[in-house]
Amino acid sequence: MLALGIRYLNGFVAASDPDDPESAEWPPHPGRVFMALAAAHFQTGADRKEREVLIWLEELEEGGLPMAPHLVAPDIKERAVVTHFVPVNDDNSGFTKKQGKTKPFQEMGQTRLRRNRQERTFARAWLDQDIVYLTWPGVEPEETVRSTLAALCGKVTRIGHSTSLVQMWLAAADESGVPTWIPDEDRAQRYLRLAPRGTLDDLERRFNGRAVEQFAATTVAATDRLSTTARKLARKRLREENADGPPARRRPELTVFQGYARPPAPAKDAQVSGTVFNPHLIVLRIEREHGPYRQLDLACTLTVASRWREALLSQSDDLPDTVRHVLSGHDAAGSPLDEPHVAFAPLAFVGHDHADGRLLGMGIAVPRDLEPSDRRGILRALGRVRQLKLGRLGVWRFGTVTENRPPWNTQSVAWTGHPSGATQWSTVTPVVFDRHPKSTDKAAYRDEVTDMLRRSCARVGLTEPREVIVTTVSAHPGAPPAHAFPRLHRKDGSPRRHTHAILVFDAPVCGPILFGAGRYRGYGFCRPLGATRGRRTTS
Repeated sequence: MLALGIRYLNGFVAASDPDDPESAEWPPHPGRVFMALAAAHFQTGADRKEREVLIWLEELEEGGLPMAPHLVAPDIKERAVVTHFVPVNDDNSGFTKKQGKTKPFQEMGQTRLRRNRQERTFARAWLDQDIVYLTWPGVEPEETVRSTLAALCGKVTRIGHSTSLVQMWLAAADESGVPTWIPDEDRAQRYLRLAPRGTLDDLERRFNGRAVEQFAATTVAATDRLSTTARKLARKRLREENADGPPARRRPELTVFQGYARPPAPAKDAQVSGTVFNPHLIVLRIEREHGPYRQLDLACTLTVASRWREALLSQSDDLPDTVRHVLSGHDAAGSPLDEPHVAFAPLAFVGHDHADGRLLGMGIAVPRDLEPSDRRGILRALGRVRQLKLGRLGVWRFGTVTENRPPWNTQSVAWTGHPSGATQWSTVTPVVFDRHPKSTDKAAYRDEVTDMLRRSCARVGLTEPREVIVTTVSAHPGAPPAHAFPRLHRKDGSPRRHTHAILVFDAPVCGPILFGAGRYRGYGFCRPLGATRGRRTTS
């Protein structure tokens, strides 16, 4: 087994989460660890054998995808983010694009370099223990690979910010212990970046070291007062080769993510049935960026879901057609899909005596049988849309849930009941009628509605409930009554009716339960009755 050990020498990690700069990245992303190894390689002479080992490491694959390591990582205690004013990169006026010539860096013995200070924040977190392991079970490198990799690990001094000092080594197979995070797309609680094939070459291109060094040497030559000829040649070269300014260095960017989860509990004998949706929601927190309202409530579900869907589609032009179809719910001809597709589920503060129905986040429900490659495409689209403009409601930002003990209402299990399920469920958002009831008699009308809701349950893969209770209010405290929600409309513009409901099944079922005509836009979203947790139930 291949295993890498990392000791955080200061007892804390200083690395910002790529999706939320004010939160610490934890556990460490395997892609960041790879970049630390690559940095040590480039900074110490770029030995050929080290390069071969890094390429070997990035080419470890499983099923055509990068092989994700298991992680043994302690819990953390996040520190408050403090704003610092620090010097930024040198601001020199040696090269002027407008004039196409070089000014000397020094005139009359005074430097023209300026060090402006700008606002910066650094996310840190204290570690319960200071050692982390990355393990690749089943990978047995050759002795030459092991020795070269061990030497390269010894050169790594930091992972993340320059204050995040580490000691790194090639660990023994029996040293790491039991993993605390394993690759698991279905139950994913974290999405960590990987370093796929070609990462090393991409890092070189983005760093652009040769071009930057050549530009610096030419710029120095252009200030040479001892040789007029050399100075003129250097200035000519700057005008010809760098007409658009100094060569750029781009920040490294890893776009391949892997879902990670805690190791599962021992499986139970009985298998609980579920719906056509995967029982593990992709959860994103929603936070106010600016606008007139401090929070959104459940009545905003339709607006948020519709705008978010539009934004995702606008950022998915380069993704495979299968991903776009699952996101949009329509095929290439524009016709509605017959099979399930992505649904948006509002995660709100409900089910508590002091609940107020405010939106804490949104859950993405994907089809149960979705291909892993399509799921990754959906995650890529989600990563591109972090800000949502909602008109008069303001601008809101989406971010991952990074806490080790996140609020109960932002956890998938609170809404799906997985894996044990539940027999009693109530809507949090009203279920929209598939068709307009025709009965005029009150009793017959109620029978027609309950029969329609039973068939709606069957349409999303559920067994028909034993009892359907139609009601104008939700059984979950904090959820608004049905009349407070905007109506969905048919193609002819007429409004659809909707109602709250309670579903009672003979045997436990797992969610997410989204049913009715508005299920893909957050309506008809149910939550188990009595699904509470002893701690942190207030959010």
